Amino acid sequence: MLMFASGPASQLSLEDLANDFCEQHGINISKQGLHERFNNFSVDFMNALLKEQISKQLSCIQTPEVYKHFNRVRIKDSTRYSVPKEYASVYKGQGGFGTCAQISIQYEYDLLNGTAIDLELTSACRNDQQDSRETLDNIEKGDLLIRDLAYTGKTYIGHIHSKEAFYLNRLNSKWHVFDKTGRCIDFSKILKKQKKYSLPLTEMEIHIPIENEIVVSRLIISRVDCQTYKKRLEKAKIAARSKGYQITDNFKTRAALNTFITNVPSDWLSADQVKSTYGLRWQIELLFKVWKSQGHISKIKTMKIQRFQCQLLARLLWLLLHWQALRMVQSHMNVKCSTWKFFKVAVRLSGLLRQAILNHKSIASWLKQILQQANKKYFTETKANKPRVFDVINAILA
Repeated sequence: MLMFASGPASQLSLEDLANDFCEQHGINISKQGLHERFNNFSVDFMNALLKEQISKQLSCIQTPEVYKHFNRVRIKDSTRYSVPKEYASVYKGQGGFGTCAQISIQYEYDLLNGTAIDLELTSACRNDQQDSRETLDNIEKGDLLIRDLAYTGKTYIGHIHSKEAFYLNRLNSKWHVFDKTGRCIDFSKILKKQKKYSLPLTEMEIHIPIENEIVVSRLIISRVDCQTYKKRLEKAKIAARSKGYQITDNFKTRAALNTFITNVPSDWLSADQVKSTYGLRWQIELLFKVWKSQGHISKIKTMKIQRFQCQLLARLLWLLLHWQALRMVQSHMNVKCSTWKFFKVAVRLSGLLRQAILNHKSIASWLKQILQQANKKYFTETKANKPRVFDVINAILA
C-alpha cells in the first residue's frame, strides 16, 4: 500500500490509504485502525525490509577492467531537507531560520555493481564528519572510498591506510602537506607553473602528518575553469561576511585548483583516471535530485511521525528497487539512460508492477515495457560541460 501509493505522501490522507487498501485487498479498515497501525513496530518492519533489499540486490553490472584491483568502489553522500517542526525531537535541524527540524539521508553504494551498501535516516545535526567517524569499522581491505571533503578528516585517512584500503578525495585546503624533503607544498608556485607551461595536470608524492605517523599519498593538481573559480570565491565571500573574517591569498590560490589525494598506486589508476573516477561521484547527487523530484520524498505534511517514517522508508524501498531495474537496462541493453527520464516512466508503469506482485504473476510484462522504451524514452541528451557517466567510464578505460 505504501510502496505503490497513488501520489506523494504529502497528498495522501488516511482515508485515501484506507480506500486504496480496500480496493486492492477487499478488506475494510477504518482511518483510526490504520492510524494505530503506524507505530514503532511498523517502523522497525519497514526498516528491516529496506535493509533486506540492500543486502539482497542483484549484482548485474560487469566490473570494468580498470577497477579489478578493488574489492568495492564505494561512493557516499548525504542529502538534507526540512521536515515539520513537530518532528524536531527526533530529527533535529542544524539551526538557523526555518531549520529547527531537518532529516538527513546518508546513502552509500558500490559503483562496481550498482548495489546499495547502506542507507540511514538521521537528524541533520549529525553531520558527515560524525557519520564518517562512526562508520569506520565497516571499511574492508581492498575497498576504494570516494567521498567529498565533508567526510574526510585525517583520522579517516589514517584508518583507511591502516586497513589496507584506498581513498580518493579532494585535499582539504586547511591541511599542510609536505614533499619528500619535508618542505611545505607551495601551491602558488604550482599554479604559476601550470599557467606558464599550460600543464593540464601536475602529480607529486606528498607526506600527510597524522598524529604520530606520516601517510604517503599521491597529489594530483589541475586548474579549474573561470566559472568554477568565481563560484568558489563568491561562496567564500558570503561565508566570510557572515562570520567576520578575511579571505586569504592562500585560499584564493587553492580555489583556483582541483587537488586530489589518493593512495591508489599509479599503475592501477593514472592521474587522468584518478580525476575522472572522482568525477563519477556526481551520480549520487543526481540520484538525490531524482528522489526529491520523482520520488517526492521532500514533500511532507504534518502527520503522526511513525506514519511519516513508514511512508518515507516505503518510498526509498521503491526507489532502490527501480534503481536496480535502471542498472539492468544500462547493463544488458547497453543504452545510455537518463536517470530522470527512466524514473518518469517507472512512476507511470508502477501500477503494472503492483498488480503483478499482488496477483503472484510474472513481472515479465512490466519488464518488457521498461525495456521496450529504453531506446526511445531514456536516451541521455548531451549537455554542455556535463559528460555522461558512460562517456566518463569509457574515457577511464581508454
